[in-house]
Amino acid sequence: MNAKNGDKASIIKIIKVFESDITDLARYIRLPREDAIQTLKTELITLILRSDYR
Repeated sequence: MNAKNGDKASIIKIIKVFESDITDLARYIRLPREDAIQTLKTELITLILRSDYR
């Protein structure tokens, strides 16, 4: 199983790879820091799970 198919371990690995980028990008979003980080992670997961994304 892989992240595209909803494997939680794979999704967590991908999030960890992008963790520093997510933290850096969160500084530019006008939300509390933790909310911005959570929003970015949620959008990344959504992108991974989208059926039309390759």
